Amino acid sequence: MGSVTKGATLYGANCVGCHGADPAGRLSGVDKGSTAAALTAAYAKVSPMARFQTSFTAIDNTDLAAYIASRVTPAAPTPVAPGPTALPPLAAGSAELPLRRLTRAQFINSMQDIARQAIPAQGAALAGAVATLAAGYPADSMINVAGERHGGFYRLDQSLQQSHVDTAYEVAGKLAAELTTPSRIGALMGACATDTNTANDDTCLRDTIRKVGRAAWRRPLTDAEVTFHRNLAGSTPVAALAVSDVLTLLLSAPQVMYLVEHGQPTVTAGRASLTAHEVAARLSFHFWQTIPDAELAQLADSGQLLAPATYQAQVARLAADARTEPVLREFFTQWFRLHELEPLDSRLGDPVFDAFRGSFAPTRDSRLNAMGEIGELAGYHLRTGGSLRSMFSDRRSFARTADIAALYGVPVWDGSSTPPDVTTGGRTGLLTRVAFLATGSANTRPIMKGYRVRNALLCQQLPPPPAEAMSATVELSGTMTTREVVEAVTQKAGTSCVGCHAQMNPLGFVTENFDALGRPRAQQRLFNAQGQVTGMPAIRTDGIPRITPADTRTAADSLQTSQFIQESGEFERCFSQHYFRYTFGRNETEGDRAAITDLMAAARTGASIRDLLARLALRPEFQSKAF
Repeated sequence: MGSVTKGATLYGANCVGCHGADPAGRLSGVDKGSTAAALTAAYAKVSPMARFQTSFTAIDNTDLAAYIASRVTPAAPTPVAPGPTALPPLAAGSAELPLRRLTRAQFINSMQDIARQAIPAQGAALAGAVATLAAGYPADSMINVAGERHGGFYRLDQSLQQSHVDTAYEVAGKLAAELTTPSRIGALMGACATDTNTANDDTCLRDTIRKVGRAAWRRPLTDAEVTFHRNLAGSTPVAALAVSDVLTLLLSAPQVMYLVEHGQPTVTAGRASLTAHEVAARLSFHFWQTIPDAELAQLADSGQLLAPATYQAQVARLAADARTEPVLREFFTQWFRLHELEPLDSRLGDPVFDAFRGSFAPTRDSRLNAMGEIGELAGYHLRTGGSLRSMFSDRRSFARTADIAALYGVPVWDGSSTPPDVTTGGRTGLLTRVAFLATGSANTRPIMKGYRVRNALLCQQLPPPPAEAMSATVELSGTMTTREVVEAVTQKAGTSCVGCHAQMNPLGFVTENFDALGRPRAQQRLFNAQGQVTGMPAIRTDGIPRITPADTRTAADSLQTSQFIQESGEFERCFSQHYFRYTFGRNETEGDRAAITDLMAAARTGASIRDLLARLALRPEFQSKAF
């Protein structure tokens, strides 16, 4: 892959006169929408040219091609034939959860924002305290899709577990105690809590219940609900201990732990429109994974949120808010199954691994840093109007730490300037990120790489492996490449392995030009048990990836494989399914087909990631509930 920066200099010196200062939309048909590889081949046929100020070398051609490929209008994706095969058969009927619990992140975020809204001036300190208090809250569970062993989405276990109740009550009690310390109770309740006038104490407590309850329950409390909680304080309505008890009860209520949705009275075709407060909660948890802010809450209280123009404006506001980015990062972490990445430092001291890693020394944080780079990639494309397509094919480094940047051979990115180009090693975008390549050992794992692409990125299911395969391992050989070992073990004619491994192996082989730390290579170093090099055979990356069953084209490498994936539209289909599951916390059913298909169609036509997030919130299904 060439250097975009060097290519820009070459373009300015040699091409501006005929093609203009910006190549976008001004070049010949062979250039428009072409890949850098295709452009390099095309320029090699015509350069050097007499009118060029310099003679172009092969490297110059590559650099120029990289620059133009980054600027010209991208090629339109090959249309995907519409029809019933665009989405697999879905379960019949409604699978909406009657009472959905907040996830761990949603619960912690909510408690932090309740504290911020209760005492805005001390929000930062209280939010930090909540994070510490809630550290023991149970982790979410992976909810698998039918027939899946690895794929799915995270959701708090819907079964009523004592640990959830106990921890939620403990967090509520400790937060209530923090809110009612001598230095805070005045800020929480006002001067009425500390003055000598007892006549205003009852009103003081009731107002506090309404304020905290409005944030915690995501709607105004009724007079009866206020009275119920006020009565707990008895004859000491502003005493710190009494107020703390009241707030503990208020903050540990089911209305805090669950997304309570009753809907409006009228039910049509099994669906009821949500109330303004229920819609506000869905919006805030969809985009921010927390309770509504003051503006959204006010619009819900007034009912204005249900006006179409107001609702659309709020969707746009929430989608553009910075609080959306960490939620998107978490979504991609779940979808791409980044948690499956092994620690990169666990084999330090092993002779083979130490010989393999050379001068690179992974740390305890390297795993999280590699995962974080994917989050930075997603966040950058969200902020800059990027699409799924641009995110998938982006070859720049988004590494914010020295260890991952070193693996890419680039400087550490500062998070705000233009990310540095990765100019060596044939990086081709998402498939060649360290988080998708590293294994925590000296050996690559093409089977698992291929399975992950097939299953996680394309949402294509494979049957579970036979029992005998569960105990089989592919070890590093002293005489054979990893590919050769895998082929010998899994591609024996007449065995039960061939069918499934024909779907997995090629998708893993295409990135075998990167080692088990994600570093580029043309040869594989083979080691004996003492870490001594025993051979350096050449790497092969060709194969038939079969992105769809009818696609029997041979891909030379990950670049062609990435192009096949983009042409198929399968990546966008998979995104649409996973994002639906992430938003609603459940598997999709036949009744959800229209919403997912609409999201998929927009993704395939290049809609920005931000627009895709908003698009789902604008669907009628988002603003209603099946009963």
